[in-house]
Amino acid sequence: MKLLILGLSSIVTRRVLPAAAALDGISAVDIASVGRELPGTWPKQGDFYRSYADALSRSSAEVVYISLPNSSHVEWIMAALGTGRHVVVDKPAAMTLKETQACADEAARRDLILAEATVFGHHSQFAAMRTFADSIALTHIEATFIIPPMPIENFRNYRRFGGGCLADMGPYAAGVARLFGRGEARSLSAIEAPPASDRDIDMGFSLLAELRDGIRYSGHFSFESEYRNRLTLIGRRGALAVERCFSLPADVAPEWHVLRSNVANTESQPEDDSFARFLAAVLAAINAGNGTALLNDMMQDARFRARLYDALHPGNISA
Repeated sequence: MKLLILGLSSIVTRRVLPAAAALDGISAVDIASVGRELPGTWPKQGDFYRSYADALSRSSAEVVYISLPNSSHVEWIMAALGTGRHVVVDKPAAMTLKETQACADEAARRDLILAEATVFGHHSQFAAMRTFADSIALTHIEATFIIPPMPIENFRNYRRFGGGCLADMGPYAAGVARLFGRGEARSLSAIEAPPASDRDIDMGFSLLAELRDGIRYSGHFSFESEYRNRLTLIGRRGALAVERCFSLPADVAPEWHVLRSNVANTESQPEDDSFARFLAAVLAAINAGNGTALLNDMMQDARFRARLYDALHPGNISA
């Protein structure tokens, strides 16, 4: 199967292209980029295009991966679906729940796969983490993903490009609730970080939610402070803390910090490539002709993000 990538972003260069290279199900990779220089070479090199529309018109790829500023996602999702291609799109797939639903409806109408690349939960350690959570009778989840302010030229610093912390990190917050909550949040409250004087975006948010079985979930996500990237699971029979779980490189083995009966241990987990696993799941869905699970994940996360928006902006309900 051939892959066409719209947008030669950093995440494409660092993670998507190596993952595609590792998958036997991807035979070649075409790239379309408007602003980036033509790369000298890339894995499974196909054709290079200077226009996204031209690429959709001329490429023979069956799958399109969209890696563009968030505000452009819906336009190119619909364009790619309109050519009869399956679509993968960087998170967030769309800026609002209404737009996400429209994209999902169009994919279902055309019997095509549409998948949002919120990939961290596809790492093999998360299946083991869910088993661990059940074994300790999970009661609390604590998530922290905080990064320092990004260089001002980054599109995430601009509202007109779909920037802001809720758009960028909301999918991580939603993914945690989906992976360990097994359903919609029963209740959700949130507060917003103070604004920054030099940019017009939301800089961060903190949340408190009740999930299934009374599990309490707290989280801090922001663009404003010292780097932190941690997920902690706490239960009646133990606890687990995992570093860098939201953006773990493929060649780094996760370390689990486990506490049982007040005895601490460190356990190593195997290296894994969450992008390769995610793309493999997309290919499997295409081959099976059933993308329901991927669509359900996307829609559940979109509903959680919409509730987060509403909690952060009471009286100004999200679309």
